[in-house]
Amino acid sequence: MKKLIIIAAVLAALTSFVSAQTSGTLFLQGSVPEILEITVNAEPGSDALDLSVDASGVKVATVIERSNKRTGYTVSLESSNAMAAGSDTPQFVDTSGTASLNYSISYGGSAITLSSGSAVISDVSTKSPGSGAVNDVTISYNGATDFPYEGTYSDTLTFTIAAK
Repeated sequence: MKKLIIIAAVLAALTSFVSAQTSGTLFLQGSVPEILEITVNAEPGSDALDLSVDASGVKVATVIERSNKRTGYTVSLESSNAMAAGSDTPQFVDTSGTASLNYSISYGGSAITLSSGSAVISDVSTKSPGSGAVNDVTISYNGATDFPYEGTYSDTLTFTIAAK
């Protein structure tokens, strides 16, 4: 019995010596996916504008730019009618394609100048806020002053985000 007690004591001492350490390490690693996205939220009524009046600063959409690209990103805008015409002025064109009404665009409070129908409207050197950079899109037009022909007029604006 005495031998059994001695063996148990030696085993207990060895076990605590083997498992007792003064430090330990834990390696942690994770990843963050690339985020490069744009969301265009149209305002109610943006597809039913009264083009027979003069209007200034009509909010037609909110655009949310979201990117975690280290080198930053750009956002470009294209007016389909201005692109088709090679024009620097966005315009509503009627369904017959024979009548138009010019308008202007502001993005995030800044007036946009197109070149042959497109423009870079954001040029950002870093990431956006986590919730995204929010910009209002407003338009102005002179429907009463320019007195366009009757009909249904439209234009399509395309917003594109790209990594630098």
